Amino acid sequence: MGDLKLPGVGSGFPIQNFVDITVQAERAPKEQQLARRANDIEVQLSAYGGLKGVLDEFKTSLKKLGEEEAFQKRSTSLSESGFVSAKADKNAVAGSYNLQVIQLAQAHKLGSEAVAPDKALGSGSLTLGVGDESFIVTIDKDKSSLAEVAAAINNAEDNKGVRATVITDDGGSRLVYFSDKTGEDNQISVVASSNNDGEDGNSLAALGVTNEIQAAQNAEITIDGALVTSQSNEIKDAIAGVTLDVKKINDPAGDKPNTKLTIGYDKNAVETNLKGFVESFNKVVNTINQLSRYNPETEQAGPLNGDGTARNLNSKIRQLLSESVEGAVAPIKSLTDLGITSKQDGTVELDDDLLKKQLTDNFEKVGLLFSSENGVSNKLDTLMEEFVGKEGILTNKNESLNEQMKKLEKEADSFSEYMVSFEERTYKQFSAMDMAVAQMNQQLSSVISAFENMPDFSGKK
Repeated sequence: MGDLKLPGVGSGFPIQNFVDITVQAERAPKEQQLARRANDIEVQLSAYGGLKGVLDEFKTSLKKLGEEEAFQKRSTSLSESGFVSAKADKNAVAGSYNLQVIQLAQAHKLGSEAVAPDKALGSGSLTLGVGDESFIVTIDKDKSSLAEVAAAINNAEDNKGVRATVITDDGGSRLVYFSDKTGEDNQISVVASSNNDGEDGNSLAALGVTNEIQAAQNAEITIDGALVTSQSNEIKDAIAGVTLDVKKINDPAGDKPNTKLTIGYDKNAVETNLKGFVESFNKVVNTINQLSRYNPETEQAGPLNGDGTARNLNSKIRQLLSESVEGAVAPIKSLTDLGITSKQDGTVELDDDLLKKQLTDNFEKVGLLFSSENGVSNKLDTLMEEFVGKEGILTNKNESLNEQMKKLEKEADSFSEYMVSFEERTYKQFSAMDMAVAQMNQQLSSVISAFENMPDFSGKK
């Protein structure tokens, strides 16, 4: 109220100061109360938000161990590079195999007679076969140069897998046909039908006279001495769950007559995920400990000290980590068998040597401990859902606290409006007092003046 700074007209009192003091006395207790309540909510929101964050991270680490393929990935290694590559899926059995690449698959390739590259070959058609299928390409006289015929073949809507290109050498230009696919089942054939209306005696018939440039050929490889043939250089499931891609022929008489393929479990990925699990778990426990701590020396308590939710979560996590898993197989019945043991503060530590040994000796049983229906991952994931899921305890607490904060903000807005009217009312009251004092002063002056002008008993004024 910037226009109310003058002292009282009638009293000379600092009315605005009186108003300010009165308003502040009214405002301060409520503002302090609102501030305390807002701070309490913000502290709780921060505490529950921090806990929810580390639980979400923990849930992610569980997912890596609980997925169906977490313990089903396979690794492949080859004694020699460049001859063959290999990929293995979950159906592959760990073991080793000797591979020898005898022959690579290749596509059938035919070349036509040499013709003039820039002359029209005339109208007609080409019947192109590939394997058991064929298709016909009709050639117009106006679009019958060697390049235009190649384009017509390549762009044919019902092309069954024959491509064409123009090759020019010292003997002239010719059309080269080749199959899209490798293997003996994809041999190609060409039959030309010409109307003999080509330019300067050229004819489409020349494109039907072909010679073999490259024979159709299957890939051949021996696996532990057994011969395997394939239409392509990609060979699937000759070894169950394994895809081989042959790239180069082994020389039986050379220094690399074969390649040894070794298939194993992808232990490195599992070991990394288990270490991530331990790290995330400890982060959860440390966060709970920090938020619920009490320091007797300073008598300072954490924001969740005495909070039943934090205690309940801590208790349930510890219980799940220590109990045996139904469906797990000895010697891997609990996390302790992997070298994961509890410390005094509730965190866990990992025995790297024991973990490596168990992954080497009992890889699939480690998988059962985590990824079975009643495994550690599913149990902990269910627990995480109870706390941080869509209807989880912490999720609901956060929503409740946010609603409380909104209500508090509305209450603060209402109080601000109240204080505006209170200040106006207070000023009016002090102004009325000032006017009353002014009137009293005026009346007092009149009385005094009257007394001063009264005659004394001697008749004099």
